[in-house]
Amino acid sequence: MKMADRIKKGYKLYVEDNVIIEHYEDDHAIFKVKKDENDYYTVSMIYGYWNCDCADYQYRNQHNPGSFYCKHLQAAQFKLFDYMKELDD
Repeated sequence: MKMADRIKKGYKLYVEDNVIIEHYEDDHAIFKVKKDENDYYTVSMIYGYWNCDCADYQYRNQHNPGSFYCKHLQAAQFKLFDYMKELDD
């Protein structure tokens, strides 16, 4: 899957309201991104470093740390952007 496809799928997850912010501080955030009806992936951001517990992210990030963003991580970033916009209003 191409990165552009992951961004589109991440945006779709976000638009369909499948992202929950569990915790937010300026340098630390935790998100739950819907995996299926009863389960979620956990995406975290700590001091600007992002992580997801999905197999796609874990596998690709091992081979080239910091260079890969899965669709769940993309979805969390869309949610964070909206949340930060609300804080500024």
